[in-house]
Amino acid sequence: MYRIVELDEKISILITIIVLSLVFGSRYLITIDLINFTLTTIVSSIAVIPHELAHRWVARKMNCYSRYVLDPFGLVLTLITAIPYIPFKIIMPGYVLVFSTTFDPVYSKRINGIVSYFGPLTNILISIVSIVLLTLIKYINNIHFIIIVFLILAVRLNSWIAFFNLIPIPPLDGSKVINWKPHLWIILFVISIILWILSIRLNELI
Repeated sequence: MYRIVELDEKISILITIIVLSLVFGSRYLITIDLINFTLTTIVSSIAVIPHELAHRWVARKMNCYSRYVLDPFGLVLTLITAIPYIPFKIIMPGYVLVFSTTFDPVYSKRINGIVSYFGPLTNILISIVSIVLLTLIKYINNIHFIIIVFLILAVRLNSWIAFFNLIPIPPLDGSKVINWKPHLWIILFVISIILWILSIRLNELI
């Protein structure tokens, strides 16, 4: 039995964005730092929502029923880590529900693998694009500091979400990807680690 909150998908996504803003920006609310609160809300939303929508898009392309839903247990767990200054953040407010039209276990494994693969891949691509933009803006004068901070945070958060989701423990994406194509899992996992290490170095620039 799935533990889900059956709301309109747009409302579920909106609630997820609000929860993300609290998880990553609660300390800024305490200090009434609205600029950093807004910045972290945007960056965290860009890291999580496209990840989930990538799952949904691929599932629908493979003729599966799919939509984003809230998970009550994951939502509460996520909100607990919204307490300011808790160093480790858990991001599990919801997930993409996927129902296959086939009962073929081999094909179902392929569907689960492909759908799971595209979530972390989306985060990795966003991280790489952010790094490319950071490299390019070095040659542009008068770039606002907030843009640089935004891109560095985008690299850091997307690489972390990719890494975390690729841990091969159910129900994380990594367990399904490694079960489908172990070599693809290794490639994504190594890239996510490299990007995460690079994001730490970039963070020293802030």
